[in-house]
Amino acid sequence: MRNLIPARLYTYDFTRLYVFLAFTLAIAVIVYAALFGRIL
Repeated sequence: MRNLIPARLYTYDFTRLYVFLAFTLAIAVIVYAALFGRIL
């Protein structure tokens, strides 16, 4: 099963996931700051 997935593609998808999570977290912090007027 693992051999069917290229290592490079898996790493690329894994990196994209981290980038997406980081971007989403940044948006959440900005929205929180905008709503409450302060950052944690």
